[in-house]
Amino acid sequence: MKISFCNVACQFRRLLCLCAAILFFGTPAGAAPNNGTIRIGLPDSLLHQQYVLIAEWRQYLTNRLKRPVEFVIHRKPDDATVQLDNEKIDFAWITDYPNAHVKSRIRLLVSPLYKGQPFFSSYLIVPVFNHTTSSLLQLKGAIFVFTDASQNGSYLDVRYQLLMAGEDPDQFFSKVFFARSHREVIKAVSLGLAHAGEVDSMVWDALASARPDLTAQTRIVARSHAYAAPPLVANAHVSPSDFNDLQRALIGMAADAKGLELLKRIGIDGFVPGNESNFERLTKMRQALGEE
Repeated sequence: MKISFCNVACQFRRLLCLCAAILFFGTPAGAAPNNGTIRIGLPDSLLHQQYVLIAEWRQYLTNRLKRPVEFVIHRKPDDATVQLDNEKIDFAWITDYPNAHVKSRIRLLVSPLYKGQPFFSSYLIVPVFNHTTSSLLQLKGAIFVFTDASQNGSYLDVRYQLLMAGEDPDQFFSKVFFARSHREVIKAVSLGLAHAGEVDSMVWDALASARPDLTAQTRIVARSHAYAAPPLVANAHVSPSDFNDLQRALIGMAADAKGLELLKRIGIDGFVPGNESNFERLTKMRQALGEE
């Protein structure tokens, strides 16, 4: 029996990632909180497996807070919401805020700044060889790929655009599938596995710098309206002192050299206190789609 070198290498990389996760992040998702440890959930879709960066950020916050910090990496965006609800993590960077089902049980902590604003947008992308598509409405009957159904910037925004154009969001595309990360959405489109997809602009821009070979295989057709950037939130059980300490540490990252370096590698300019009014458009879209 022949053993593929590529398969062996792939398995080895997965093993290295698992070992890195255990080494840097501690106990797996779902474990009970440790006494004195601040547990923060992070979506894999936003930081796309930058394990060394995440480890350095964890150490930075541990030093700033003078207590242990543990990151829990979530493969599915809604995993963080579940763990917040079950009080298994203290804070989380979530992609589906405001979600009416959990909003009453969490507190808005900080929002990231991208290009100086607490707002992101998303890109409608097609394969680079597609020279004709110029709008979302031209993609009726197409195969479309999203990151995840809970993503505000992609899934929610595209469905809202279709609804406002008089189309049925559930019937417009011939097939919809979820790639679970923005990087995989870009890969699916570049390989022609989907006719089009939607990705957060921050992630596409970061990959255009780090992996231009990947993004060069896609073409940006349109950019969405600005929407509130995915925020970090606190579980309702978090004490006021822990809330204030982490908020201060995150906002203060832009004031020192190491913090600035980490922010640049994350792909953002900094953090500011969360502002509920920034999420009014997202709430409006959710209500129009019957998700509130």
